[in-house]
Amino acid sequence: MTYMIMEGGPMKTRLSILGIIASFCISIISCAQGNDTADDGTAITETAEPPRMTLIGTPLREPAWSPEVKARLEKDLLIAEAVMEVAPEREDSYIWLGRRLGYLTRWSEAIEVFTQGLETFPDSYKLLRFRGRHLARYREFDRAITDYKRAAELVEDKQDSYEPDGIINARHQYLGSYRSNMHYYLGQTSWAVGDFQATLQGMERSSRGPLVQHADRLVATTYWRYLALRKLGRHDEARALIRKVPQNLELVENFTYYKGVLFLQGTYTKEELMPEADSIIKFAISMDHHFRGEQETAEMMWQEIIEGSAQGFWPAESELLATRKETP
Repeated sequence: MTYMIMEGGPMKTRLSILGIIASFCISIISCAQGNDTADDGTAITETAEPPRMTLIGTPLREPAWSPEVKARLEKDLLIAEAVMEVAPEREDSYIWLGRRLGYLTRWSEAIEVFTQGLETFPDSYKLLRFRGRHLARYREFDRAITDYKRAAELVEDKQDSYEPDGIINARHQYLGSYRSNMHYYLGQTSWAVGDFQATLQGMERSSRGPLVQHADRLVATTYWRYLALRKLGRHDEARALIRKVPQNLELVENFTYYKGVLFLQGTYTKEELMPEADSIIKFAISMDHHFRGEQETAEMMWQEIIEGSAQGFWPAESELLATRKETP
């Protein structure tokens, strides 16, 4: 089970035993699922979560995964469930079961798992960090911010470490640390409640520390710092900041953030980027329209971003919602 990342440094013997038992549990689970039928012979399926909505009331959807990706995500979940069965005393078991549920957009179940874990590990900054992330995805922003702030307090006097990715990048390289990610997501989530000063502060703190001195962190945090400064009316600071990002950076994964930054610099034009633009790039373009006073175009783009993403895009949702509240 080499792709089951166990945090906390257990001995190899422990991992081997868990791997063997997990395989056995998975075979039992698979057999049970194969026989999961009603009396009339029809298949019994899990009850789906109630549909969640974006901030503007449009439904969130399951991503259009390929069959291969969906099968891999479900297999990873089975492994996490099996490990929880054999090692419920481990903090990692709750972390990975919750994360695997989250990757399948089963957010309420993930939140429940993290909450159960916190009953056993009440001072776990890791469980708070991941519950906060899933609460944000569930649009429970105030609760998410509370979790992030508590996690940041708890981790402050701890030695920082890399945070394992559940879906690793092409280079199999970890880029975020626990401390930096907590501040990053606290800052990003603060955007949703209109606290742009907290967004700026979170991104600045996320950039600190020896583990995150790389180009991927630079472009992602600069993107949000620039936008937050503009929202705060500190336009000259924002322009000076964005100009500091060099061209021809070597990245591992944050390519679209980099293109967004280069657009905000003026290196790329809207016409060059739009044909293949994702939500990150489109949001940069939409905010540029917003700052130029081209509000109708900005609102049209925010709507397009939200409708074009299965899971919405809550920075655009919050901007559009704020605009609608201002309109008499």
